[in-house]
Amino acid sequence: MISFKDIIKDMGRNFKPNVLDTLEPIVIIGNLFVVLVCISFVYFIYKKTYSSILYSKNFNITLVMTSLVTSLAVMVISSNLALSLGMVGALSIIRFRSAIKDPKDVGFLFWSVALGIVCGIGAYPLAFISTLVIGLVVFIISKKITVYNSYILVLDFEEKKQEINLTEKIDLMLKKFCYNFKIRSSSYMNQKDEKVYEIKIKEINIKSLISELKKNNSVKKINIFSYEGELSD
Repeated sequence: MISFKDIIKDMGRNFKPNVLDTLEPIVIIGNLFVVLVCISFVYFIYKKTYSSILYSKNFNITLVMTSLVTSLAVMVISSNLALSLGMVGALSIIRFRSAIKDPKDVGFLFWSVALGIVCGIGAYPLAFISTLVIGLVVFIISKKITVYNSYILVLDFEEKKQEINLTEKIDLMLKKFCYNFKIRSSSYMNQKDEKVYEIKIKEINIKSLISELKKNNSVKKINIFSYEGELSD
């Protein structure tokens, strides 16, 4: 009578992964090393070009993990048609439910997956050239030289009797230092008023503008925030 242990032993003797027939250890190490070099460059580009409020190191580490795991999966399924079809079916039920705050992050995710696929099949020249070209394009576009930067300026002030034309004075200051500006909202309260401006100004002129605004005793509080949007006309 054949026992369950004998069946397991027979299965172990008969099982021989095809991937070990076509991939030597040196090839596996080479693929993982190349993808690690390329994804490290992506890691650097993502960190240097990040422009949102809070940089997430965990997401950047996820890019590295995604590329390495994708490369590993491609190496396994590249030599086994049945396994590749099963992998496609398994991956089809996976859903990515984490919220993507920056649309650019989606591009980096696809980039890391593509690197894993390219390195998994051993296309090293394609991996190096594409990583360098895409990285330079992303860096140049993200770090484009801009003469005027966009900011949100919030002013809290009191309009005293002797300064009836305070708003006009503030407008003159903004015209002096800003390339363009536009008032976005106004709030009127009993003790103070608040105005929100969208301004386009040279970075070297920010301190001069703030210093000029401080000279006006009616201006009680000045807040200025970096703004990534475009000032509409």
